Amino acid sequence: MGISTASMAQLRRHTDHAGAMASGICLVHCLMTPVVISLFPGALPYLPGDLRVHRLLAAIILLIGAAAFIPGYRIHRRKALLGLIAIGLLLILCVAWAGNAMSPSVELVLSVSGSLILVAAHLLNRSFCLRCTACEETDVCQTTRMH
Repeated sequence: MGISTASMAQLRRHTDHAGAMASGICLVHCLMTPVVISLFPGALPYLPGDLRVHRLLAAIILLIGAAAFIPGYRIHRRKALLGLIAIGLLLILCVAWAGNAMSPSVELVLSVSGSLILVAAHLLNRSFCLRCTACEETDVCQTTRMH
């Protein structure tokens, strides 16, 4: 018993929401950690900011992103969206695996940029599915006329 095309379309919408949410959590983490450290230096030992946390967040973003983008790309074939996804993921993964090799300000700029790009890519991917009248009935996108 397979999954219906309508169920797949609904799953794609939910994974894009989850992906945008995961990227948004990363964004909030990146922006708020320096603020919390500045305002409450005693909270530093309790903040999730070590290398393992960054790598875990990056892996979660990668997995959720793949679950959302791969099915969407197979239907819509938007190469510009694929480029946004690649750039956003590359920035997030570089920051997560660079460790202390980059300055905190560079780390902040790259991770915030990557997160914003991924949030935008998820919302764009979702907008293609919302505009497509056939996504719930077939694997052929009526917006782009591609298989």
